[in-house]
Amino acid sequence: MVNSILVAAAVNSIADILKAKDIPYEIEDSAAYKSYMKVWDRSSKKDLAYRQARPAMERILSREYFAFVKGGVPMRIRLNDPSRKMEDSFAEILLERTDLNWHIAISVKLNANIIATLPFAGREQDMFEDHVVGAVNEIDDFGDRIFGVPCSNEYFDDMNEILLKIAPYDKESWRAFLKEETLIYDTLLSPILRALGSEIKKICEDHPEAPARMFDFFYGKYDYYYINPIEQVKVTKIGALNAHGDLGRLPDNDNHTTAYIKYPTKLLDVRFANGKYGQLSKDTLQFTFDGGWALCFKVMPGKDRTKGRTFELNVYVPVTPFGSYRDQVDWDPEA
Repeated sequence: MVNSILVAAAVNSIADILKAKDIPYEIEDSAAYKSYMKVWDRSSKKDLAYRQARPAMERILSREYFAFVKGGVPMRIRLNDPSRKMEDSFAEILLERTDLNWHIAISVKLNANIIATLPFAGREQDMFEDHVVGAVNEIDDFGDRIFGVPCSNEYFDDMNEILLKIAPYDKESWRAFLKEETLIYDTLLSPILRALGSEIKKICEDHPEAPARMFDFFYGKYDYYYINPIEQVKVTKIGALNAHGDLGRLPDNDNHTTAYIKYPTKLLDVRFANGKYGQLSKDTLQFTFDGGWALCFKVMPGKDRTKGRTFELNVYVPVTPFGSYRDQVDWDPEA
């Protein structure tokens, strides 16, 4: 979930820092920018958000040599619509200097470990009858979307069989259905994850490039920093994912101010993640890769929607990859 006020505070902080350094910039006048600024204008917490964001933006930009190179084209600031992903990044803020071949992204989410939330399967409601149609027609071909490899017929058959179990639940009984934990977990969520895990394992075994494509899809084309304010200690944590080597580049130098690590090349293990008190989770599947990388898929029923019943996939990072940058800064003191 995106912290909209903090996104706006980060953009305003970046603009103020660039002004102070006499660096020209332009902010793309997009629907996303207008949406964030509308939230900012109406918020009673803008002062707090600015105090949280400004020191973090100063620290991040201080690591980026090319951010303050004078001359050339203005720095371009783009914002991602929270309802959809950019073509090149899941992060909310993108900074780029096209003349210097420099670009970085900044992620501002309430949970920095969550990198994607995707609808991937569901049932479409018959708009002419007061019931759910009998055929499943919204199973996403995630293989084609993520790997460029279509999912197998076996996967669609398995998913169709699983999702047919929610056929009796129309709009009025959907909320009651969500309270049926045995049905939700044992007959739907866990089997869905087994089908997903089996298909992804098969794709990764047959296509050596699949693990890297998987991370490239979920993390995006651009490396990013992320910020996360911690209320209890009045600090903003900063982290980074630098898998392409975009962050902390230095001119005419192979070194980086931010260490980086390449994406994995091999899927090592697929299993249900550990839940509370050491018990296996029923709704979260963990994928472990070489190089210390891991991803978790958490499946949950989607909210009531007029178009039907959906299931969403939360993709998150259970561990911080080796080579990432971690730091924290104190909030600006109150005026």
